[in-house]
Amino acid sequence: MAKGLTGLVVALAMAATYASSAAAQEDRASPRGRESAMVEFLAAELAAQRGETAQALASLSRLARELRDPQIARRAAEIAIRAREMEPALEMAVLLVELEPESTLGRDLVASLLAGRGDVEKARDAIAAFVEASPKRPHLLTQLAYFFGKFANKVAVLDATRTITDRYPKLAQSHYALGLAALVAGRQELAKSESQAALDMQPGWDQAAILHAQVLRKESPAEAVAFYRAFVERHPDAKDVRLQLAREYAAQRRNAEARQEFKAVERLAGTDAQIPYAIGLLALQLEDATDAETAFRRALGMGHPDPGAVYLGLGQAAELAKRPDEALDWYRKVDEGDLTRAQMRIAALIAKRDGLAKGREYLQSLQPHTQEDRIQVIQIEAQLLRDAKAWQETFDMLSGAVERFPDSFELLYDRAMAAERVNRLDVLEADLRRVMKLKPDYAHAYNALGYTLADRTDRIDEALALIESALKLSPDDPFILDSLGWVQYRRGKLEEALGHLKSAYAARPDPEIAAHLGEVLWKLGQKDEAGKVWKTALAEHPDHEALLAVIQKFKP
Repeated sequence: MAKGLTGLVVALAMAATYASSAAAQEDRASPRGRESAMVEFLAAELAAQRGETAQALASLSRLARELRDPQIARRAAEIAIRAREMEPALEMAVLLVELEPESTLGRDLVASLLAGRGDVEKARDAIAAFVEASPKRPHLLTQLAYFFGKFANKVAVLDATRTITDRYPKLAQSHYALGLAALVAGRQELAKSESQAALDMQPGWDQAAILHAQVLRKESPAEAVAFYRAFVERHPDAKDVRLQLAREYAAQRRNAEARQEFKAVERLAGTDAQIPYAIGLLALQLEDATDAETAFRRALGMGHPDPGAVYLGLGQAAELAKRPDEALDWYRKVDEGDLTRAQMRIAALIAKRDGLAKGREYLQSLQPHTQEDRIQVIQIEAQLLRDAKAWQETFDMLSGAVERFPDSFELLYDRAMAAERVNRLDVLEADLRRVMKLKPDYAHAYNALGYTLADRTDRIDEALALIESALKLSPDDPFILDSLGWVQYRRGKLEEALGHLKSAYAARPDPEIAAHLGEVLWKLGQKDEAGKVWKTALAEHPDHEALLAVIQKFKP
């Protein structure tokens, strides 16, 4: 096909895609309007094909403004960027933000184009002009944080946001934008007052409520949850706020309350398949197999984007309901994404049904394609052995694997944990120090070695330094906080230990953290409180070794 004819075909195809949509918006009842827009769009596309960029861009930009059509705006922005015409590119990107409020493409383009200007002041002046001229001014104001998102100087961004929003003090969106910029810049009090001002002006506005809760969360997670609860009581149809409340509950492992809120969101959200999927996961945590299965099937029916994850959930629900053959059928449907977890569950079920040797035999029959996959299969086999409490066999198997893959930090870490079980602390320390060299930002290696030194040796100061290093890498990790509490306990700093352990347990009510917290409470003379912590943890984890050991240790 001749080059000119190829260009004509391409232009005609694009005209059919873009211009008919635009013309319909101009005048749905007018064949003449559709024909006119199509002809103009086709002429612009042909000009672009011939390299006459200025003519094409002028025509497309005018069409996009007049017809307010997002597809034409997108095409105009694309041509402008290719031609390095950044002013019209920015204009079309802003128009796209106006026309497609839910799309991230437009705001990402705006952010990139503004960042290309080099400083916040130039970006501020450009965006201020667009906000002033826009018929969708309130929406553009809510997008300021995204527009300025690529600038590292958040204080300068706050100043730029203030300059723009000061022009529109009667718009709730101005206060929202300023509050969000203040939060990002670390100006807590300003963020709090501005988000409250936005709520005062628009009391039922979800976005403003979520911003205000984010500010409160910096002070206290409990205060954020209380605010969300009060808000949804006043505004029961506030879907986005309910979703945030559900996530807060889930993060705090308040699973029953989280499930209740997700169900309320589902009634409001309609066709969002992620919501029933979340309900299914929470139902599994609550050991409600029937509700989990029903929720996962709803997620599948709604077209969940990751069916493998849903199959995995359905398999877990079937396991919970004591239907192992059905569980195996679901796990075998997983072919990517969660494949490793599915294979682990298949092996575990086979081991439970037919014996550990059969489970291992299944794993060894797999043919992983990459080194990463081979390492994951080894880790799954090690987990089977750990589940069977075959500690020496776990250590021996992982030692062989480390010989094959000496630079795998995953296998070194796993062998270190197995070494602790067979009292090979020399191997544990050597492996964890090797992990620190291979992956210096792996907080768990520092934490594991620090905790072991604190718990099993007299090298307490060294243990404290390692745990503090871990905490710098992962400041909010409850298991690292637990280790910090434990090392302070071993140093005799009981009050300090208690504070860290309470924070850890509040973030993650893990049975081992409960064992440590109870022991410190007991040593401080708070024996009734220690008993309550242990009793609560024991109800959910009746076979946990560390918990049973500490209760036996302090049993009257």
